[in-house]
Amino acid sequence: QTQSTWGYKHCVMIKAILVLSLICCCFGGHSKEEWRSRTIYQLLTDRFAKTNGDNKPCSDFHKYCGGTWKGITKNLDYIQGMGFDAIWISPVVDNTADGYHGYWARDWFQMNENFGSEGDLQDLVQECHKRGMWVMVDVIANHVGPVHLNYTSIKPFNAPEHYHDYCIIYDSDWENNQWKVENCRLANLPDLKQENPFVKEFLLKWIADLVKKYDFDGLRVDTTPLMPKPFLSEYSKSAGIFSVGEVFNQRLEYVKGYIGPLDSVLNYPWFFGIRNAFKGSSFWDIYNSYNQMEPVFGNDLDYMAVFLDNHDNARLRHFINEAMVKSGLAFTLTARGIPVLYYGDEQGFNGENDPYNREPLWTKMDTSYPLYQFIKLVVRFRKDKKLWGLDYKQVHYDDHFYVVKRGTNILAFANNEYPMSKDIGNMPFPSGTKLCNYLAVSYTHLRAHETEAELVCRLLLEKK
Repeated sequence: QTQSTWGYKHCVMIKAILVLSLICCCFGGHSKEEWRSRTIYQLLTDRFAKTNGDNKPCSDFHKYCGGTWKGITKNLDYIQGMGFDAIWISPVVDNTADGYHGYWARDWFQMNENFGSEGDLQDLVQECHKRGMWVMVDVIANHVGPVHLNYTSIKPFNAPEHYHDYCIIYDSDWENNQWKVENCRLANLPDLKQENPFVKEFLLKWIADLVKKYDFDGLRVDTTPLMPKPFLSEYSKSAGIFSVGEVFNQRLEYVKGYIGPLDSVLNYPWFFGIRNAFKGSSFWDIYNSYNQMEPVFGNDLDYMAVFLDNHDNARLRHFINEAMVKSGLAFTLTARGIPVLYYGDEQGFNGENDPYNREPLWTKMDTSYPLYQFIKLVVRFRKDKKLWGLDYKQVHYDDHFYVVKRGTNILAFANNEYPMSKDIGNMPFPSGTKLCNYLAVSYTHLRAHETEAELVCRLLLEKK
């Protein structure tokens, strides 16, 4: 009886330890290593899809157009059809008037009713998880909506002591006045005072509660450098999930300084070089940018979000033709880092600056559109070859041609439409090796249990 009691007690103890171990390993969501394999589709909730499926155009891009969380849920097939396994959605809290984008927070206790109910948001996340998709939510902890000095409508930050004293960030401040960047107003939006104990503790608890309630998988932290690094560290820790910061800056060491407080950042230093190269400048911009970044960021490059377009910049298609956008999309979806595609690029949208780069997608959700099909092909290639785990070695560049090696895969890009013939050395193959062009086949011919590599080789043999 004594031995039995001893065994029972220890069995209970072992079970308790096992349960505790499971809780510990699951708390904190997916690691940055796991996020590395994801491909993210960024959307604006107000501009993606309506609940009722209405496809009428929006009359005023400065105001709400009608997109909802239910609209997203009903159209996840459209996103997943391209192969994306993560979405990035707009901020979710109640906003001041015309805050369709989500960045003008008003009431932290309420969800944005224009997007739907709390249940609608929970349903969206749950449906994504059923499909193996993760959800990254955009969050704001730096400022509130444009209420000037009248804070009475802001909940719970309704008193002057919750904000820094009034001052404005000017363009010249970004390079040489970090104090003003952290303490003054961006676009005259009241700047929250994270040093205030009430403000700090509320924001830390709020983000922890939000993640727990809705089961989000990642955060995109808006206006990251406008907040103190110690606060960002605590904020990320309270969230307990993968965090990506927006540091809209090209200075490498400056951007690097926010990796640590947060898990990762958007790769803005590379963004500018990528855009310049595909606008027709020179692939030197990509090549040189990477060579400068690599010694500064090192392995952190694997977890930085790489992108071609976003909601803050005119779309690349506004400047160049669709063929060159196609080349740029192929680059960002296969580049080193976590790829992010901005909604609408797959339909050839060409909006200029905000808000005209925030077009309603429901006017054109054509899954047969060539760019949609091409993106599907490239994302499938990225997954099939597990590019995120392979080396990234720049092999060749000139003004109009760029070649990179990832493992035994050779990726070649052009920024014009003229026929080119290049002799490229430093290839990892014996002389006479024949290479298969993965992007030259249609995966509609894929047979059951056949890999993409087997399909390519089979189709090539069938052609002979």
